[in-house]
Amino acid sequence: MRRRAVAVAFLGAALVLAGCGGGEETTGRVGADTTNGKELFIEKCGSCHVLSDAGTQGTTGPNLDDAFGYPRLQGFDETTFYDITLQQIDLAAPPMPADLVTGQDAVDVAAYVAQAAKVQGAPPAAPSAAP
Repeated sequence: MRRRAVAVAFLGAALVLAGCGGGEETTGRVGADTTNGKELFIEKCGSCHVLSDAGTQGTTGPNLDDAFGYPRLQGFDETTFYDITLQQIDLAAPPMPADLVTGQDAVDVAAYVAQAAKVQGAPPAAPSAAP
């Protein structure tokens, strides 16, 4: 439960920061290849992150269905999720390795995650208050 609270708090901070940015990352999303993004996500990210659409069950990083599910339910759109995901790829912090995916591959993965996170499956639970 604590892990979920940390992921929700992290996402909340990322949403605030994304709102403060100029949105320049969004322009790179045009022409993104989400098929390539899914393949790369499964290969490079899936061992750490849960994403039901990709069939991954990682245990190290945040569950992306949980992290994006509640904000999606609140009306945030894919552009926000794309920007956050691309920023997290660019600003990788341990245990996530730097330069896991770069350039167009990073754009493809971010677009795929933005499109896929919590689209399928049960509705997300509302974030719980952190103890």
